[in-house]
Amino acid sequence: MAADTAPLDEVSAPIADLRAGLATLRAAPGHHGADSTLAQAQQARDVLLPAMATVRAADLLETHVADDLRPLPSYQDMLVVL
Repeated sequence: MAADTAPLDEVSAPIADLRAGLATLRAAPGHHGADSTLAQAQQARDVLLPAMATVRAADLLETHVADDLRPLPSYQDMLVVL
């Protein structure tokens, strides 16, 4: 009987995207490498915002982790306060 790899396949691509986005954010020089405010804004637009969107796309991974295994509340828990 073959192993069911569907759950692994479902999370592998988002994990790879998350790692790539985090690497991009870590490698970004920040505002210290830019000569002007315009250059800082352009770097944020061209480098940081796309990397941040990639990292946020990995939020769906949260649905695959049991609530009792999370060290922090989920976004849903923070948004819905009873």
